[in-house]
Amino acid sequence: MTDTSADLDDTIRLELEFLTSLVWAPAAVSLAAVHALVGGRDDRDPSSRDVLPVDTELFLRPVHTAVFAAVVARTDAGLPVTPTLLTESIADPKEKASLRSVLLDIAAPSGAGPLPGGADVAHLAVALIDHWYRRGYPTLLARMSLACEESPTADLADFWRALTDHQQIAEARWLSVRQRLMLV
Repeated sequence: MTDTSADLDDTIRLELEFLTSLVWAPAAVSLAAVHALVGGRDDRDPSSRDVLPVDTELFLRPVHTAVFAAVVARTDAGLPVTPTLLTESIADPKEKASLRSVLLDIAAPSGAGPLPGGADVAHLAVALIDHWYRRGYPTLLARMSLACEESPTADLADFWRALTDHQQIAEARWLSVRQRLMLV
């Protein structure tokens, strides 16, 4: 199954809605959501099965990844997160220019906007993590298909084992993050 244009548009819209709700939520809700997704600054371990590594490709759009990274950096530093403060915290003029339209969309949502009090943050984060997890399966199948075409037969079992290990780590993270988000 391949992503259709509508599927991609829906995922990109979800990403922006999540970021908007995250930025507009009360600080405690934003902090809890960030910690549920990637853990706290002092307890991040790339081998953890409880949270996503901070460099996980959670978003399809690189600009969304950059905004999330800025949110994580501000929450790690104990600083407030607002659209204006996010914009001002980006020192590189090129990066600031590339993020301007997304930050404007977050500052002035054109749709319904986030629910008051951050009520939608956890639900949008769950949908986002579900999209991330689901995208992994076609990638896993494509990698195994490529291995079947290009690798020696004797290497296929090891390749499959490595992909299975990767899938099981992703599943553990997906389940853990979903459970943690339900507590936000």
